[in-house]
Amino acid sequence: MEKIKILLVDDEENILTIFRLILERSGYAVDIASTAEEALAKVRSNTYQLCLLDLNLPDMHGSELARQIHQIDPGIKKLMVTGDSSGIHAEIALNINTDGFILKPVNKVALINAVEMALTPK
Repeated sequence: MEKIKILLVDDEENILTIFRLILERSGYAVDIASTAEEALAKVRSNTYQLCLLDLNLPDMHGSELARQIHQIDPGIKKLMVTGDSSGIHAEIALNINTDGFILKPVNKVALINAVEMALTPK
């Protein structure tokens, strides 16, 4: 059986490392990108079931990246990731055709639960 493939997009190296480790240990295949441009290139050339997208990337806002990913492949699930707990980003994430959001810092259980929930058919 083929592993579920996830793309992590974040400009913080430590987030990419930690999330990748947690997800790979949970049985997922994981690719990483540190910019929106890199993420879009990977989405065009690979098949992913889920993208975890940081809202604050250096070259594009995460909401715009989510929109562009949706145009490339509407079937990819998308979770927004943010460190801002104001609630405004949660509202943005839920209004741009995403499947939820994750608030940083996140623990292993919360990350895996959010991923499993996003991947569960509705």
